[in-house]
Amino acid sequence: MMLFPSPFKITQKLMVARKKSSALESLNPSPGKGEFFESASELTGFSKKKREQVLRAAIEVFLENGYERASMNMVAERAGVIKQTIYSHFGDKEGLFVSAVSAVTIGQVEENFRPEAVKDVPPAMVIRMVAETFISRHRDPIFIKLQRTIMSESERFPEIAELFTKATIKPGLALLTNFLSDHPEIYCPDPEAFARLLIGTFVHYSIQQNILHGRTLLPFEAERLTDEVVRVFELACLRQPADGVK
Repeated sequence: MMLFPSPFKITQKLMVARKKSSALESLNPSPGKGEFFESASELTGFSKKKREQVLRAAIEVFLENGYERASMNMVAERAGVIKQTIYSHFGDKEGLFVSAVSAVTIGQVEENFRPEAVKDVPPAMVIRMVAETFISRHRDPIFIKLQRTIMSESERFPEIAELFTKATIKPGLALLTNFLSDHPEIYCPDPEAFARLLIGTFVHYSIQQNILHGRTLLPFEAERLTDEVVRVFELACLRQPADGVK
């Protein structure tokens, strides 16, 4: 039994879900007043907090039951919402799965990396914000369980690792690479290489501390790692090279 869906199948499903969603919106431009929802308050009350509640419930259900056995009913019951609300906002089970994985991984980084959030913030402070966000994610028990599951199942079900890379690592790498490239005050000859170096540092830290029993055998404070990453960034990227040095 395949634990998780293939990325290709997910893409197909999401395209269908988006078409269905568009059709519903055209038929019912005032959500909450039509028959699709059980109550208007259920939709209008679907705040950011409620969305996060559903996504966290979803990732818990998926991890506990596997993808095939997990159901929208289970997620709705765990989150305390009606099933139709989940269908409305996430399309179907596969759309919900993709959103849930993204929410507990790259979602937090994207939230803190919004242009308005980093506008006028010194580059070194932005790097610190990114580092601290990575550390926060890697301390989350749900994320740790997800990471452990992906690593243990990646050989039998490569779709898991592929999905994780496409949904989290790839967009995270792009965000950081673009940030390093788009700011003229940052001198970084190879932005992608530096972005990989930074991300790899915290991924290694998470695996070593959370999965390889590093907390007991090789304990190390995350704050020390963050301070050193910022220091290296300041030394390497915030100082223009001397004349004639490339």
